[in-house]
Amino acid sequence: MSSEAGDLTSVRESFDGIAEAYATAFVDELEGKPFDRGVLDELVAGTRPGGPALDLGCGAGGHIGRYLADRGLRVTGVDFSERSIGIARRLNPSMSFVVADVRDLPFPDASVAAITAFYCLIYGTEDDVVAALSEGRRVLEPDGRLLAAVHGGEGSERWDDFRGRPIDVTVRYTSVDRMREMAERAGLIVDDVVAREPYPTELATRRIYLRARA
Repeated sequence: MSSEAGDLTSVRESFDGIAEAYATAFVDELEGKPFDRGVLDELVAGTRPGGPALDLGCGAGGHIGRYLADRGLRVTGVDFSERSIGIARRLNPSMSFVVADVRDLPFPDASVAAITAFYCLIYGTEDDVVAALSEGRRVLEPDGRLLAAVHGGEGSERWDDFRGRPIDVTVRYTSVDRMREMAERAGLIVDDVVAREPYPTELATRRIYLRARA
């Protein structure tokens, strides 16, 4: 992990504290997000059948990884919130899960075919984001695909409440150009970076999607 890595302890502790509520809120969110289902379907179509995949920052719902697993990939969910991983295991008993920091993945070089990273690259410093993307590039096999989603915007914002439960989380916002630059710094080959406007049921931020490969 980079010596410039930020201290994300408050983020981890916050997600430990809201894990049950988070799972309830997001476990079925893809039903109302056709764009997200579309880019996930494209990722599956571009990955060898049955290939190993990682869902980084899987959260307590584990729903992004489950979507991939239901379409034939062998998915391991990764999150640094131990309580979130425990709930994700309960909700998705056919999948595997690992407690780990996305900036320091416990997987060999070139060992996975695909990676998703939905809203886990929104914490800490830019160096933290680049470190996580660099780890993704390291563990991807040649031409393996990475799909990431982040909140679009400028600056950062502290969140102190999640559905009535206290949290201490600072979220960083990112532009399309900046997301591309960070991925290239991490050594990834960027296929494209696209944005969409939020759905009515979502937090009102523009959503940015990075599609890249090793």
